[in-house]
Amino acid sequence: MSEQPSQRGNWGPAKPPPIFNVPPVVAAVIGLLVAIHAGLWFAGQDWQVWSVYALALIPVRFTIPGYPMLPGSQYWSLATYMLLHGSWLHVGLNSLWLLIFGTPVARYFGSWKFLLVCLVSGVAGGLCSLALHWGQEVIVVGASGAVTGLMGAAVPLMYGARQPDGRWRPLSFPELISNRSALMFTGVVLALTLFSGGTGWTGNSFMAEGSIAWEAHIGGFIGGLVAFYLLAPRVRPA
Repeated sequence: MSEQPSQRGNWGPAKPPPIFNVPPVVAAVIGLLVAIHAGLWFAGQDWQVWSVYALALIPVRFTIPGYPMLPGSQYWSLATYMLLHGSWLHVGLNSLWLLIFGTPVARYFGSWKFLLVCLVSGVAGGLCSLALHWGQEVIVVGASGAVTGLMGAAVPLMYGARQPDGRWRPLSFPELISNRSALMFTGVVLALTLFSGGTGWTGNSFMAEGSIAWEAHIGGFIGGLVAFYLLAPRVRPA
């Protein structure tokens, strides 16, 4: 009787977990931001100026029809300003926070809703900057609105609880506003975003006139929190 080779099946040694267990959509967004900044950095001043001209949020474009701009850029720049950064430190910090807070949001929502949270947060941050700098000739850049939006969306997840069936249940909104730890974390995040945006300590590089606006941080955080409860499956208090 011939012997059949034994099959390991589920009895074989388990594969070690990956060192970096990052959702692909998070890695892709970070890669895109870094690639754009690197490309503009090496492309030279002409391309850097053009990127600001085409993509940055400049509030004065909404009030002076003859202001130099691409037709329609005042509207699409409410989203595209997130693609530009003032320095390597700026894009590096945003990528780090995006990795930390984007990962739980992407795992909970999946790729498309994750991207929608980023977009809603970024546009909310852009609108907040636009409102507070209406008619001013300032240049607003950076994905900080989207990043702080992911922070806002991550708060109900971080302070939620695992259900008996193994699923993770985020905090409902009433639970959120009564949870001391969640409120303390929110206060710290808002304080840090106010400090980093208001003082400009992240710095600027090829965009010497650029503005890393604290308004976009605050607007993005609120936008991300609102987007979470609009997109999440119905969450009820325990």
